Order: sequence, then C-alpha cells, then structure tokens
Amino acid sequence: MSPPDSTPSVGLLHAVAIEVGLIVGGALFSLTGVAVGLTGPGVVVAFAVAFGIAILGLVPTATLGAAFPTTGGNYRYPARFVSRPLAFLSAWGLGVSMFAGGLPLYALTAGQYVDSLLPTNPTLVGFLLLTLFFGVNLLGLEPAASAQLVLFVGLVAALGTFVVLGVPNVDPANLRPLFPGGAVGVVTAAGILYFVCLGANFVVDIGGEIRDATITIPKSFAVSVPLVLVIYASIGLVAVGVAGEAMANATLAVAAEQFLSPSLQSLFVVGGALFAIVTSINAVYIITPKYLEVLADDGLFPAVLATRNDRFDTPHWGLAVVYVLAVAALVSPLPIADLGTLLGFGGAFLVVPVMLAAIAVVRDPAHDLTPPGGLSPRLVAGLAALAVPLNLLLLTLLAANQPTIFAGWLGLLLVGGGVYLSRTRNRTSTPTSLDT
Repeated sequence: MSPPDSTPSVGLLHAVAIEVGLIVGGALFSLTGVAVGLTGPGVVVAFAVAFGIAILGLVPTATLGAAFPTTGGNYRYPARFVSRPLAFLSAWGLGVSMFAGGLPLYALTAGQYVDSLLPTNPTLVGFLLLTLFFGVNLLGLEPAASAQLVLFVGLVAALGTFVVLGVPNVDPANLRPLFPGGAVGVVTAAGILYFVCLGANFVVDIGGEIRDATITIPKSFAVSVPLVLVIYASIGLVAVGVAGEAMANATLAVAAEQFLSPSLQSLFVVGGALFAIVTSINAVYIITPKYLEVLADDGLFPAVLATRNDRFDTPHWGLAVVYVLAVAALVSPLPIADLGTLLGFGGAFLVVPVMLAAIAVVRDPAHDLTPPGGLSPRLVAGLAALAVPLNLLLLTLLAANQPTIFAGWLGLLLVGGGVYLSRTRNRTSTPTSLDT
C-alpha cells in the first residue's frame, strides 16, 4: 500500500508503456507460431477474436479503475463488491499462472531469441533478465516505469520495421485455406492468445500510483488497445503470409529470416523480441507485488509482504517472493506451448469476478457511476455480462486442449482455497477497503 504522503508517479505515457509491455510480450513471439499451428492464416482472425473478448472486459475494468483508483484493483473490486473468497481465488489462480507460466515463458523465450543470434544457454539468459529487472524494481516504481517507456519506444520501432518490410513479401498462396482448423481452431487459438491481449487491464492494479487516475486509466486503454490490435493483426498476417506452414509452432524469427537482412534480423530480435519480452518481465515485477501487498493488508498473506523499503519505497519482500518463485519456475520442464496455456487459465478466470463487480457497481444507484467515454452504465453492465460467459468458454476450451495442465492448475487453486480458510478461520470478515 502506498504511503499517504507519496505522490503518484505514473503518467499517461508510462501507463501506456506498461500496458503495451504486458500485451506485447513473450506470447506474441512464442505463441503466434502455436496459434498458426492450430488455425493457419486464421491467426489474424484469432487475434481479432481474442481482442474482441478482451475489450468486452476492458471497458468495465476501465470504468471501475476510473471510479475507484486503487492498488490491486483486480482483487479489491470483486473482494469489495462481490465475494472476498472468489476474489482471493482469482488472484491466487493468476499467481499460479504467472509464476508457473508467465515469467518462465518470457524468460525462456528471451533465451531462445538470444540463441538465434549467438549460441547461449536460454535458461541462463532468462535468469539474468529476471535478476536485472528485480534489481530495477527494487529501486522504485519511477525507475521501472521510465525503463518501460524507453523499451516501449524501441519495441514499436522494431515491430513497425518488421511489418513494413514484410508486407511486400507476403505470398497470397500461404493465406489459403483461410481456416484449415475450422471454427474450433480459431477459437482455441484465440484462447491461447487471449491473455496477452488482456494485459492492459492490469494497469488498474497500480491505480493508486497513477496521476489523475480517473482520467488517465481510460485514456491509456484508448491508446494502447487499438495500437496493439493493429500491431498484432499486421504481424500475424506477415508471419503466416511469408513463412506459410513453416510458422506452425515456430517463433517469429522463422518469418524474419525470409525477408530481413542479417543486420535487420538482429535489430528485430533485440528491439522487437527481446524488448517485448523484457517489457513484460518488467511489467510483471511492477504489477505482481501489488497483489501480495493488498492480500497482506487484507490479512490473507503474511504482513511482511506489505513492508516497504525506507529508502526506495518499494515492497522489497514482495519483490523478493516474485523473484524467487520466478527463478524456481524457470527450470520448469513444460514446453512453451503448455506454459502459454497455463498463463491463459489465470487470465480468463481473473476477469470473471471483476466483471461481476462492475455489474454490481453499475446496478447500485448509490454509486452514481459515470462510465468513461460517454458510455451508458447499462452498456457497461451489458459488456461485463457478455464477458463472463465468453471468458468461461475460453477457459473451458483451454482446459479441453490441455487437460493435464488444467488439472494441475485446478489442484493448486484448491490449495489456495485451503490457504484462505486457514487465514480466515476464527476471524470476523470486514469489507475490503478501496483506499490506495
């Protein structure tokens, strides 16, 4: 929890950079090939479907973030307005997905791209990156957000180069048939790609540290989401249009080799792939300790996790937990595709209670809610209501695609339920605060 006298340090550009870093990350570079394997040229449509479902949830999330800017909003909103146990389970499920799926995915993918430039150990590269950004975030939110902004600029430049130079090399024959995996293939691919499209909503978890959050959060969504949608659709089109079937279950480096010179391939790997991945790693370090802090403040985790460093005002113990768990998960034997699927479980599940919170707030006249962008409260509630079954459908499809991985995730979710019961036994429940 931020100290009362602290000044919010995150502005609009920093918020956009954090969102883009969470959206455009390891999954774009590692899971585009997985999605191509499921649906071929339909990957472009899969990106659009994933974004369409994500936007359904982003509008209600932006409404909550603007009305109640707070730290750890994705936990605090459902805990306050829906169900504290459900909110805890969704945060716990996200943590399982992040520590066992997200951070290892990003770190290992970074190592793979470095290995495409020079022989190296991908695990070692991942370890070094996890350690570097652990150190950056120990220095404070402002240095971490500034680093994110610099990386964001390089990332957009590299991806733009890939698209501009790749479009003239697209072979129309590689775009037929459009949907070789049928509708199920498109929707399943969208489920795998969904979490990365969803990343922008995590900016509400640092709402207490965003300047003019009631205005900045909706504006940041309005900038980052269309920008990333265009980037994703364009990259998917170029990748499958240039490389064809060779892109199935491969990285974007396969497509880049077809039309970029060696020097531009290096630029793409460093400025595109690596910057995308490290912005995701950095953003996870920025966001994840907030969950540990608010859960500690709520008495559900040890209080030490909410302790802040006197010099840098950073949750050093919370960051240390994130770092240690991420490094431990780095040696996971799961392949990249499975890690991506695991990441999707937590993302899809987290959205459901947040949407229920948005519906509850909109329907309660006591809140007199004014959604951003001139939208009507009824429309916001309708989008949230539609997002709930769609996210549950995506979760079901992902579970059917990887039943063993889902069973493991579900088992760990039950462990989380046991943790909640043990922490709340013999305690009187009090409404969760939305104070920053």
